[in-house]
Amino acid sequence: MFFWDPTLLYLATILPPIILGIIIWKSDRFPEPTHLLVASFLLGAAIDIPLYLFIFIAEDLIAPLIGLDVYNKENFGIAEYAFSNFFRAAFLEEGIKFALLIFFCSRLGELNEPMDTVVYASAIGLGYAAMENVGYLMSSSYDIASWSWEMVKVRYYPLVMHFGFGVVMGLFLSHALFGERDVFKNRVMTILALLVPVMYHGVYNYNRTFDTFPLLTIIFIIGIYYYLRKEQDRRITEPQDKVAIDRTDIFYSYMATLVLVVTIIGSILLIH
Repeated sequence: MFFWDPTLLYLATILPPIILGIIIWKSDRFPEPTHLLVASFLLGAAIDIPLYLFIFIAEDLIAPLIGLDVYNKENFGIAEYAFSNFFRAAFLEEGIKFALLIFFCSRLGELNEPMDTVVYASAIGLGYAAMENVGYLMSSSYDIASWSWEMVKVRYYPLVMHFGFGVVMGLFLSHALFGERDVFKNRVMTILALLVPVMYHGVYNYNRTFDTFPLLTIIFIIGIYYYLRKEQDRRITEPQDKVAIDRTDIFYSYMATLVLVVTIIGSILLIH
């Protein structure tokens, strides 16, 4: 058996997000300032701080109100899985990423063309993935030498997916920021910038729980590649004015996504 030094193990989980971030940064015809990308990466890593509070609210206050016991793993039914995957993980995590992208990145003067939105969104997602990997390593109760390689392999799937969620969020938001000057279309694109990543995150987690995620992951990666190529074709040669995201559109984004998540969980509760 091959034994990893703990330092090498942590590097093996932290370096891939950084490498992916550099790749997406270099794919931009007009590279973003390094310090802003580092700041976005670190903000993504810091998501865990407010996330713990929201998870506490979800698991200790909301779940019991709808008759779910998310702490009893032995009796973890399909309704508990739906709540954990679609609300606790997908909605809360992507919701915080969306807030960072809207209230910090989109207001940067350097974000001045469509591909920039993808770059900043993926930086946030990769920052979160890196911290999540470190958290899993630190919280594991197993001997670090005996499970190291398996843990690294397991954590690469979520890494790619968090990268993908960020790319999709950035792609939709780029259409809202730099698309047609149409209020309705921009509102729809803003809503989809949150709703689509949340749904894909929830479906991914739900399928991973039942060991059917490899094909989904492959399809998702192919989709990411297709959209990135399409976005590269859309790039402009001169900086383009962007549309400010209206606070009403942000509210609609969270509410529409939350309604869909609640509908999914409620439907499963009624069926089961």
